[in-house]
Amino acid sequence: MNDESIQKSLERDARVVKERIPEEMTKINAQQKAQSLRSFMERHKYSQAKVARRLGVSTSVISQFLKNKYAGDIPSLVNKVVDVINTVDRRERRIRSKPFIETTVAKRIGTLIKQTRAFATDEEGTIAIVIGDSGHGKSVCLRQYAEANKNTVYILLDDAMSSTRVFSEIARKINIDSSGSTDNIARRIIAELQNREIVIMIDEASGLTVKQLSQLRTVIVDQCRCPLILAGNADLLKTVMQPKTRRGFESLDQFRSRLTYILNLDAIANSKNGGLYTAEDIRKLYEFGGIRLTTDAVATLRNISKTPQSGRLRTCNRIIVTLHVAELTNKQEDKIGQINTELILKAIEYLGLPVKVYLPVTIKEKVEETQEKPAAAKAG
Repeated sequence: MNDESIQKSLERDARVVKERIPEEMTKINAQQKAQSLRSFMERHKYSQAKVARRLGVSTSVISQFLKNKYAGDIPSLVNKVVDVINTVDRRERRIRSKPFIETTVAKRIGTLIKQTRAFATDEEGTIAIVIGDSGHGKSVCLRQYAEANKNTVYILLDDAMSSTRVFSEIARKINIDSSGSTDNIARRIIAELQNREIVIMIDEASGLTVKQLSQLRTVIVDQCRCPLILAGNADLLKTVMQPKTRRGFESLDQFRSRLTYILNLDAIANSKNGGLYTAEDIRKLYEFGGIRLTTDAVATLRNISKTPQSGRLRTCNRIIVTLHVAELTNKQEDKIGQINTELILKAIEYLGLPVKVYLPVTIKEKVEETQEKPAAAKAG
């Protein structure tokens, strides 16, 4: 498969649509699209409120449209409806049938959570930290753990969150009143969680300040006596490991004394014992839809998954999904059967992924070889 066939396959996939916009908007056509939307909502378990938010309209507009009573701009609304249905359908074609794979990373994170819970006592909770840059798969693992273990609360932060918003998000996730000051919200959280068998997991915690870490330690670990799992990139570890002698950082000593486990995925990925993902992990993650990976393809994906600043698993996902889509839309004329390193490199080149400069030298050399071959053929 060359760059041109990848391009043609992706273009063909982009033209595949489940719904089309009617050339003429008659009453019957509008009713048909209302039925299509109803079926779409049932299939995906979407509420009217969720559909309305996706379309940027009010819930009442969706309600009226589904009842064939909408008196507004029907062509414009139908256009939005068709676009959402086709976009979600196209997105589905890029999702594996099995959404979560228990990889080595998932097992390590599961062990960290269970051990952190085991060290907690009736008098004091415990803290654990998961460190890893983007693309390690830590967020997927944490979310999956929370879904499977109902006594776990998963919270996703953003860098702009104040202390009040952080505690408000925790309160919202445990279904208590999230309004008011930080102090009032914290009191309600303590009353709700004290001595309960529950784990608080906070993802994207790299932006937390020393003061916020101290607040979380005081409320969640000391007073609620719950285990606290924090996940983020290396900046989180830098914040935690700062000298307590700095003015205002004295509380770090209390925080570190409650640390039971630090899982540094970056360090493991960079170690000489093979990195985070085994060959078996890679095969479990990317061999689906009847396609197999060659041995050299597995090695290449493992190299990408342990290369800093390459996007790691996210980049691997985009590459493999691209090749799968190309195969699925091109079954009769160019069936892949297997994915090898050459195809992976062609996908990297075609997609223009900004990872080549970070890849190991051996892989970069192969990329350059694939670029030189067409030029040499033309010259010949």
